[in-house]
Amino acid sequence: MKTALLFFACLHGLIHLMGFLKAFKLAEIQQLTQPISTIQGVFWLIGTLFFLAFAVASFLGKPLAGYLGLAAVVLSQVLIFTVWQDAKFGSIANLILLFVAIQMIYQANWEKKIDSEKAVFKELGSIPDLRKIEELPPAIQKWLKASGYRMESPMISAEIHQTAHMKMKPDQTNWKEAQAFQVSSLDPLGFHWQVEMDMIPGIKIFGRDQFKDGNGEMLIRIGAAIPMVDESGDKINEGSLQRFLGELVWMPSLALHPAISWKEIDQNTAEATLRINQTSGSGTFHFNEAGDFVRFEALRFYENKEDSKRFPWILKVEEYRDFEGVRIPSKMNATWELPEGDWTWLRLQIDSIKYTYN
Repeated sequence: MKTALLFFACLHGLIHLMGFLKAFKLAEIQQLTQPISTIQGVFWLIGTLFFLAFAVASFLGKPLAGYLGLAAVVLSQVLIFTVWQDAKFGSIANLILLFVAIQMIYQANWEKKIDSEKAVFKELGSIPDLRKIEELPPAIQKWLKASGYRMESPMISAEIHQTAHMKMKPDQTNWKEAQAFQVSSLDPLGFHWQVEMDMIPGIKIFGRDQFKDGNGEMLIRIGAAIPMVDESGDKINEGSLQRFLGELVWMPSLALHPAISWKEIDQNTAEATLRINQTSGSGTFHFNEAGDFVRFEALRFYENKEDSKRFPWILKVEEYRDFEGVRIPSKMNATWELPEGDWTWLRLQIDSIKYTYN
């Protein structure tokens, strides 16, 4: 789709070259019956260069691409008005490319915002002294040893590339594939998650979840421009904290953070409570006899409404892999247990992890 649009921009730009050739009498252009002055011819050439620059910048993924496209379309439309009878159908091409250029501008601004937010989680800060492994419940001790976690070299952040399959509504039958990237960190204590998913060919959905300083936020936009979801507040704070808590199995050092208090349930089960500023939440971790994590359960708010209630939110492990010598769940699914029935809305695969160690 992207290649076709770039070809279309180049072709549209080269068509503008006909105005330059006619103005300077370099070729006989039968399609242009109206006179074109040399000054106008120069601007037709500039239009060609703008469209070619737009195509090249788009191909290279430059943030300036959308603005070049916008300038090219505006100039092109002005020129079309001067020879309207001959070139009026070029307005259709301009309308298409205008839509593409505006979407690129919104996407560039979105990516700038996301990059600045991610940078905070990638900065190396000072983390508090972690607990000793002997202070944790037996199930957590066994899991840490089984995972290959090294006490002498704790990870303080993780950059995680993911492939997600999602259902946006309980009655949705087909899965939507998405690419996601997450940064989890001990300082600041939280995560930043971004996702892109095709809505229809040519239009993407961009999402971002973030949890920092005890505050959660959810953003979803169509084409990085049209808001679908913009949620925050106490319920989102608690739910984001519980998600972060359940995902500690990807960064085992988080289990030793002093902000987490542990309660032994039995030899294979432990409950964790995380408190950050005014936000707190709990969840229960289940392990098998070998010490592998198999399931996480938490009562989370379903939706962010005044009368929203908590329902069981379950993470289940499907597969394990080793990343940088650490054995973690590489495939998991997330399920809401709702009164009308279970809704498995997410299947997540870890493609790669890069740890930063203390």
